[in-house]
Amino acid sequence: MADKLEELYQKYSRLSSAEDISQQSEEYEECIKHKTGSGSEKKLVAQIIGQYFKHFPKLEETAFEAIIDICEDNDPSIRISAIMVLPIICKQSKKLVHKVADILIQLMMILEDQEFNVTCNSLSQVFRAYPEKTLSVLFVYILKLKDKPSAREDVVKYIYKKLVTLDPKITAICMELLIEEGKKILEDSTVTEFLTIISFLTNTKLTQTTAGQQELVSAIAQRAKLDQEFDVEDQGTCHRLIICTEHALPLFSASVESTEFVKFYCQEVLAKWDALADVKDGEVSVQPQLLRQLAALSAYCGKLDTASPYVVHIFDKLKRYMPLPPEDGNIDDMPNLDFTSVECLLYAFHRLARQSPDFLTADPAVLRDFKSRLNYFSRGVAGCLRSLEKVQDNEKKDDKKIKLAPVMLANINTLIKDLLHQTPIYKCNIQLSFRSANSSSKKEADEPSTVQKRHTPIQFDSSNGSNNKQMRFNKSSESMKLYKPPSGKFSNNFKSYNHPRGSGRGRGGRGKRGGSRDWNY
Repeated sequence: MADKLEELYQKYSRLSSAEDISQQSEEYEECIKHKTGSGSEKKLVAQIIGQYFKHFPKLEETAFEAIIDICEDNDPSIRISAIMVLPIICKQSKKLVHKVADILIQLMMILEDQEFNVTCNSLSQVFRAYPEKTLSVLFVYILKLKDKPSAREDVVKYIYKKLVTLDPKITAICMELLIEEGKKILEDSTVTEFLTIISFLTNTKLTQTTAGQQELVSAIAQRAKLDQEFDVEDQGTCHRLIICTEHALPLFSASVESTEFVKFYCQEVLAKWDALADVKDGEVSVQPQLLRQLAALSAYCGKLDTASPYVVHIFDKLKRYMPLPPEDGNIDDMPNLDFTSVECLLYAFHRLARQSPDFLTADPAVLRDFKSRLNYFSRGVAGCLRSLEKVQDNEKKDDKKIKLAPVMLANINTLIKDLLHQTPIYKCNIQLSFRSANSSSKKEADEPSTVQKRHTPIQFDSSNGSNNKQMRFNKSSESMKLYKPPSGKFSNNFKSYNHPRGSGRGRGGRGKRGGSRDWNY
């Protein structure tokens, strides 16, 4: 064993001292044959191949195959020595870029710990030298991983969280490729892939033009599957809709309309409202979040061909949350009132009903019924405002829910006043309380743009009369953030992958991966 190693060192010495290295092809080839020797021999062979690879083009294939064989060794330290040589070989032979990148990404899927980091670093070196070729290989590889979602997610995160941060100049060169391939991946993305790619795309030139914003909205709408029936029984469908909508909302404007989203929320979501009561985000119902999104979307809804079919869905749900006065005439005995839901639905109704001005006036009985509800609810608002005035100053200062309530109640009152005109009007413009709070919170803390505050639905209970009215906060929705997956599940840190890596060796192996392409968690 020692004799073989000594023999290899002697050959290495002759190569190093040769005046014309290109004339030492036989010596170089003899060195390569030691790839089947001891561990020390294999490490030295890898070093020799990397050092003299460019001098022997006729032995390129033989040397490359030897390095790949060493990459498949059972000893991690030996594998690492070969993996570190691959970028060197790649720089000396451009035609091997695709093969090297493909091998490294496959190794990255099956190795772990130190080997994984070395492999990532080697692939990053190849990317720095040949960015577009490397990315092309990675995107082709992603297509092969459709049935291995966890592995595919790893590659997507490696590209869009690791590689794009290495060098801004290199990223700029590849920007078109990153954008176009990212949009393709979005079409059938998991929640992890969606969040990773959208985070990248919303920081590109796409958001700088109306056309680009519309393109992003269309891509998000496609992933949200707005062209398909809303399957309430599939919890992942609801999660997907909420996440997609949350990332579409910042893109809407007077020029980029939310019409298709509004139609879907009215015709599909509100139409199946009762079934959604059992759908949870953790322990919290998703219904308040869906209503907030509907309200926010309605602000940017474009012209509807026929508005009334959509308005009626909102109107029917609004009446559920705005009860009629009791038949016994005791208007001081107020039921529980959900102010949060009413603000959202009333705002959405106010925005869309202006496109169907005869919706309330066509039937006098409908208008009388609705105005009765509005008047009764306004008494609840007044009672809640009186309760707020009794709250101690220090409580007002410390409790964000108390700060939020006056804005919400003022919004409801403003909307009600418009609708209580002899002929309802739709002129007032308000800022939704939860969006106003989001704007304020951004000034107070530096939070990611996709993570916004959730707000407690405010309810009102005054069963003992108007003088004892108190605010009642729904505990099930406390501290609700605008929708995101559970914290910690999808880390922003590339190095913190939690997916188990396979232990199998062998060229082309990807280890054992699991996972699902749905949006359940």
